[in-house]
Amino acid sequence: MIQVELEQVFKDELAAIAARRTACGRPDTGKPPGDLFGFALSGGGIRSATVSLGILDVLNKCKVLCLVDYLSTVSGGGYIGGHVHAKLKDTKGLGGFGELFGFDDIRRLSKFGYYLAPGKGLREFLNECRLAAAYLASVVMNWVWVALLFLVFFFVMQGLVYSVGGNAWRTLCNGLLVVTAAVLSYHFFFHGLRYARLWSSEVLYVVEALLLLALLIDALGFLTIDRLTLFPCIGIPLIGDSPWSKLFAVFLLLGITGFFANPNILTMHRFYRDRLAAAYLKTPGADFRRVKLSEIGPGRDNAADCPAPYPLINACLNVSGKNEKRGAKSCDYFLLSPLYCGSSLTRYVRTASPGFKHMTLATAVAISGAAINPNMGVRTNRALAFLMTLLDLRLGYWAANPMTKRLPRLSWWPYYHVMELFGNANVSRRRVSITDGGHIENLGIYELLRRKCRLIIAVDASADPEYAFSDLKNLVIRARNELGLSITFRENPETVIRPLPSMGFSDSHVSIADIQNLPGKDRDGKYEGLLVYVKSSLKATARFKTVESDSYVYKTNHPAFPHESTAEQFFDKAQWRAYYNLGRFIAGDLLGVEVTEPTYSRAEDCDVRSIDQLLLRFRGTGKAKQA
Repeated sequence: MIQVELEQVFKDELAAIAARRTACGRPDTGKPPGDLFGFALSGGGIRSATVSLGILDVLNKCKVLCLVDYLSTVSGGGYIGGHVHAKLKDTKGLGGFGELFGFDDIRRLSKFGYYLAPGKGLREFLNECRLAAAYLASVVMNWVWVALLFLVFFFVMQGLVYSVGGNAWRTLCNGLLVVTAAVLSYHFFFHGLRYARLWSSEVLYVVEALLLLALLIDALGFLTIDRLTLFPCIGIPLIGDSPWSKLFAVFLLLGITGFFANPNILTMHRFYRDRLAAAYLKTPGADFRRVKLSEIGPGRDNAADCPAPYPLINACLNVSGKNEKRGAKSCDYFLLSPLYCGSSLTRYVRTASPGFKHMTLATAVAISGAAINPNMGVRTNRALAFLMTLLDLRLGYWAANPMTKRLPRLSWWPYYHVMELFGNANVSRRRVSITDGGHIENLGIYELLRRKCRLIIAVDASADPEYAFSDLKNLVIRARNELGLSITFRENPETVIRPLPSMGFSDSHVSIADIQNLPGKDRDGKYEGLLVYVKSSLKATARFKTVESDSYVYKTNHPAFPHESTAEQFFDKAQWRAYYNLGRFIAGDLLGVEVTEPTYSRAEDCDVRSIDQLLLRFRGTGKAKQA
């Protein structure tokens, strides 16, 4: 695989975007990257996907979505982003955008709010059984490797006892027990006396640790003395029944299974991927569950049609040990897109290259949404990683390392299993651990800042019941420290969006910020942009016969709305409608459009013809113009 730097990635993306603009009938002004329009959809599971669907539905009918150059998604935002790319893959011209989010599409998506176990009645019960069976089966298959590794240790101990002899081993164990008891007695009774102190406390603790470890190993060996015939079926008769023959047999079994038992298949990753693909990549009359990542968007060969905006699917690269960045905790930004995949740490390779050419859009979306995993970027906890691996709580993916020049046809997977067991992942191996993009930046804005988009509209539908804006704070800090950019809000988002205790509703959904280079940080050219930050929130507008009425009625019985826990991934019909209509209401408010149609089929007509028209609306004068 041939690696390239980020500058080459930008260059090829701009060429694809220029071709897309021509195909979509949008005149190429020759300004890229100065006039790029980026749209970001945050993480947040099914909640984010549903709110984003409502927003995109209205924006598409207002002719805004076809103006977008980049669609950057994270986790739940990627669910609906994948639907957009699948739906527009084989459309002809702008007519494809006219067919996007049609009545049949919306009705079908509404049935998949319960996407992990969809259906009603008996079908729902059977799907719930399938969900439980998928998890239990993955745990059993995961424990095959744990059992094999345990047998290796067990037979090594048996072999040592077998070689040394049972009586000699008992003598050794008893001797170590006496020495350990003596050292602990000295520590208990005499170490506190100055005249009797033989070692410093640090040395004493090291001696005690070594003795206790040796005693534990001897005790385990002692337990195997009378169990040399345990697991008599594990062994090769031709070479005898000694523990060493059994150890050889286990190593042989571990070697054979290790080359074929791929953890990307044996864990819940594949079930999760298939459920997302069935919900969002299968549309009425078309099935895009197996479409490859390299075949979507403006990176396709048949760019004569008007495809979807260029996709930036955000994931997190988990690194540790010698690969950790100074001052950072085990993560880097990993990009999945039609032209290139990779990160700054590993560099980038063509998506059509051997390591990624078989990756599907469904797999990329599932990786970006792999919120549960032993390695979780800045949230990685090694003690927790051990427990999560044993319980097979893993949705992440071991992908080809872009730094590897030649990827082997087969990988010995137990090695990566052990690395995950101890939360240890780096870029020195042939495979790298990639997980949910929210493990490093949950808004999807960072990659748009890298590309110096002139206008960025970002939808934050993450769970934030306290309106602490933690994801936004994370972005502002990273943009300043890593990109040399200042994001200056004209009005404090906490002031205009956070609900007042006396009302329970927000004054606005939107806060607008100016993006600029920090002083002395414009070596790559001056950058001035506009960030339209849209927060999932509910304004105190009580028009109960209009589209937002579902949201108001739902909030009456669910005060946490619209920030119910991301752990809630099973939306019923009322819950789905409340979030979907909230998204439509937010989008209508954002564009100044009266969205009064209570059904899924239409929004009031409007027409946005250019990015300059949007910039003029959002820039305003003085303070930010509130939606």
